[in-house]
Amino acid sequence: MQRYFFDVVSQGRAEYDYRGREFSSPEMAVQLAELIALDLEVCPQGVVAGSSVNVHDSHGRQFCSMRVHPPELAAA
Repeated sequence: MQRYFFDVVSQGRAEYDYRGREFSSPEMAVQLAELIALDLEVCPQGVVAGSSVNVHDSHGRQFCSMRVHPPELAAA
C-alpha cells in the first residue's frame, strides 16, 4: 500500500493534507483527486478560481494534479 497526500492549492494559498490516504493502486488516488476536485466545484466556499488538487506520495514526488473548475463551468 502506498500513501498519497491531497493538497488543495491556488495562487498564494495552500491547504495541505498531512494525514494522506493509503491505496493499493495509483489509479485509486487519481479517482479520489478527481472526486475532491468535483466536490470543490459544487461547494466552492473559499475555493479560488484556478485552484487544483495536487497529489503527492510520501517522498514528496507529485503524482498528479486535478484542476478545480470555476462553479459556473461545473454547473454547465
